[in-house]
Amino acid sequence: MSAFERVVLFLIAACVLGVGIDAATGLTGKDEYLLGLRIPMEMMQGDHWWVPFIDGEPRLKKPPFLYWLGRGSFEIFGPSLAAARALTVAFALLLLGCTARLGTELAGHRRAGLLAAAVLLGMSGMASESRRFMLDIPVAALSLAAFCCYQNWLRQPRAAPFLAAALLLAAALLTKGPIALVVCGSGALALWISDAGTRVRALRLWPGHLALALLMLVPPAIWYLDVANRYSAQLAQAAADEMEARQIGLSADALTGIVSLALPWSFVAIHALWRRRNDSRIRFLTLWLFGTLLPFVFIRTFERYLIGSLPVLALVVGLVLADGTVPGWTRRIGSLLAALPALALGLLLWRWQLGNWQLLAIATLVFIFIWWRRAPRPAWLASSAAVLWALGWGYAFPALNVNAVPEALVDLARDRNVILFSGPEPALLPILEKRPLRQTSRIVAPIAPGTLITVRAEDRKALDVQLDAIGLKTNERYAYQTLTSSGSGIRFARAGATRDDWQHSWDERSPAPLMSTVQVLEVQP
Repeated sequence: MSAFERVVLFLIAACVLGVGIDAATGLTGKDEYLLGLRIPMEMMQGDHWWVPFIDGEPRLKKPPFLYWLGRGSFEIFGPSLAAARALTVAFALLLLGCTARLGTELAGHRRAGLLAAAVLLGMSGMASESRRFMLDIPVAALSLAAFCCYQNWLRQPRAAPFLAAALLLAAALLTKGPIALVVCGSGALALWISDAGTRVRALRLWPGHLALALLMLVPPAIWYLDVANRYSAQLAQAAADEMEARQIGLSADALTGIVSLALPWSFVAIHALWRRRNDSRIRFLTLWLFGTLLPFVFIRTFERYLIGSLPVLALVVGLVLADGTVPGWTRRIGSLLAALPALALGLLLWRWQLGNWQLLAIATLVFIFIWWRRAPRPAWLASSAAVLWALGWGYAFPALNVNAVPEALVDLARDRNVILFSGPEPALLPILEKRPLRQTSRIVAPIAPGTLITVRAEDRKALDVQLDAIGLKTNERYAYQTLTSSGSGIRFARAGATRDDWQHSWDERSPAPLMSTVQVLEVQP
């Protein structure tokens, strides 16, 4: 493959992943709009670089690397959704590139590597998480890139791959802590177990492994020791909160989650792992996959934590596609499960008369047709899945107008103190205002007259109790209705919405029965 062809493929992948990332009504989630987007803006506002801050307090539950990059991007391009999410897209491209390289090495030809990267591009988890400024794609990309460099170093012990592996692992640790070691560490273990020659070389290079461990730990250790010295109480509380949130105990979430994240390729991969278990390459990948999933069997996990497992599954599928051994039933089950959310989204857009459903409907039908053909071309399979997710998340979903913020509110809030109560809603107002704003569930005096407090109608009673307790008077300046994200981006109905509300919405051909009312109150003198 020529350099020109690589550039073209790189640009195509960037376009597929980048569709709709600048849309304020696009796919988001609480960790993105409450933390990911606001933290770099508060770092700019308070001129913090070393330690991330949010709502006036150091944010120590997660390491700072992604927030450093976020502030850097905002400093260069200005605070915006595109400036933040483009970083995640860049890491997604790194993940694709490493997958293509590993696939080429495993199969001995570039076709398998390209197919593996194309498969990864068309996986559900890749399509959704690459559109949000969050930690999971970056940590997976850094860890996989570190594994590639480590593998190179094992084959030819040289300074360049050694230092690259150490720096990439350090960056991964500074992105999401110990979870950074899951992908690279389980890949290395699988390599040692499955290949005797590699195991012998690894044993001979034990001083190098020790040096690698020390080098990768130095940057995060410097940061943590400094933070522990300056913010010991906050760091201890953050660690306690993280341990409580993990809820250690057996769980099947990792097994069900990986099937969902890998759609529509899940059943192709599962079948290949079993039927080709005697293939040495598949045994290596099976061990690697097992290592990436095992930690999450013992802790409470979200699906997105499993992003690092997807390249391994993509490599499995890339190998079997290159050999032309994919049973039709595995494709068809996966295609139906992937088509269901696309069909549901298109149906809502049609019923609510919001537009953008036609292209999604056509893409879904084409996708199903290709996946149900007797002997479709692997390239068509891979590209159709990638296009379907891109159109679904990047083109059709923003048309639902979830988290829509009226321009009148953006103008009203400009250059004024704003408190986002509970929720928070409007979720995307900070990035639209290009400043972090303050979010809280506890109103404390004093609050300057003229301050705006935004609150959902369902949270108004709790707010009034707190305002009365401190003797604060407000009047309503503005109100509007909108669909709002409730934690996950795809849960957008009003809190407490019932089946009857959904039925009314369907009957009235309008999302209004599912909308939250957002009120904007002004503090009186």
